[in-house]
Amino acid sequence: MKKLLFVLLMLIVASSVLYSQDDSDMKAKFNAMNQEFAEMMIAGDHQGMIKWYADDIISMPSYQPMIRGIDAVKKAGEMQEQSGVTTTAFTLETTDVIEAGTYAVEIGTYTITMQIPGMDMPWSDHGKYMNLWEAQDDGSYKIKADTWNTDTNPWMDMQKEKSQEKPMEKKESGDKK
Repeated sequence: MKKLLFVLLMLIVASSVLYSQDDSDMKAKFNAMNQEFAEMMIAGDHQGMIKWYADDIISMPSYQPMIRGIDAVKKAGEMQEQSGVTTTAFTLETTDVIEAGTYAVEIGTYTITMQIPGMDMPWSDHGKYMNLWEAQDDGSYKIKADTWNTDTNPWMDMQKEKSQEKPMEKKESGDKK
């Protein structure tokens, strides 16, 4: 009985070690793909970025409606190009990977800096994202669904700006200035 318990314990330890190695391998794989994706984004290569998406991609960006399908993602990229918005810095860092059969959920953080027409200073943001990757027959992965959102609260920033404005002077009811 003691031998059986020892063998079971060793199997549990071995499987947890193997799982953690797989997790770190997947993190490294996604981080490498993210690096290439970020370089394409900074270069403005929206067509090159398309290779990472499944044809039936569902994208759920912050502050925008859901985008369904590769053609809609291409159109969104074209609209960004036409807007004159350029990405000057972009990083993605995988923090967690959850594997489930032919799918992998990647969770991570991002930082981005963009130059926006009409703004003197670049705009920077940071937040988190989640990608659902689907394994392809050739061993590669494509994004089946993605979402991201900011860690900054624009309404809080507006409140701060508002509270820093000089309050208007109240006129006394009898004052006729």
